[in-house]
Amino acid sequence: MAGLFTPDTIRLIMGLSLFPMGLFSIAAGLLILILGPYRQEAKILAEQSARISQKGLTGDITLVTQSATALVDAVNNLIRTSSGNAIVLVIVGALCEAAAYWLLIISR
Repeated sequence: MAGLFTPDTIRLIMGLSLFPMGLFSIAAGLLILILGPYRQEAKILAEQSARISQKGLTGDITLVTQSATALVDAVNNLIRTSSGNAIVLVIVGALCEAAAYWLLIISR
């Protein structure tokens, strides 16, 4: 049992576990960037804000304009947050890949 946990086998186990984690993280980040999970919701909210502005012509236009502006800002923040999370996933995946490469190839 003591021979099982030598520095070389621990390095091998760590490298082989970091490699798939890095691949999964990079793939997830790229999928989030490519598919854009909130783009459909952004389109729906933009259509709704256009309808609100059309209805606002008969009512209090300042309140409707403020509501539509707040709605568009919220959608922009949602998309920006999603893109930021995807970029962080890609960076973390690249770091895991670099660590796996260092553990498996360079540190011998």
